[in-house]
Amino acid sequence: MPTDIETEADVRALVAAFYGGIAEDPDLGSFFRDVDWAAHLPTMVAFWSSVVFQTGAYRGRPFAPHARLVGLERRHFDRWLDRFRRTVDARFAGPRADLAKARAEQVAGVFQVKLGLWKVGTV
Repeated sequence: MPTDIETEADVRALVAAFYGGIAEDPDLGSFFRDVDWAAHLPTMVAFWSSVVFQTGAYRGRPFAPHARLVGLERRHFDRWLDRFRRTVDARFAGPRADLAKARAEQVAGVFQVKLGLWKVGTV
């Protein structure tokens, strides 16, 4: 039975599993093929560590890079969320795992509103 996200190593494992093979994803791959993974993965570990453990390790502004992506649609966010939820659920269970999934949904929702892909109050 999976345990909760308990350590920084768990966060690193989650991030590695989530982004592993994402460049080959038929819906998301085009957004990730040119990513500098050596720089991106530590940033994502800091972000999710800040979310899960409230460390404050991440101090960036995550929306700006996403605003520059051409062709983002709601279906991309749906796919990203589905992939994230499945990755978490396959490895972890507990309050921190639930928090990570809830935060991912919040981030995706805010980004979609800011990008004009989703209006507040719609389903």
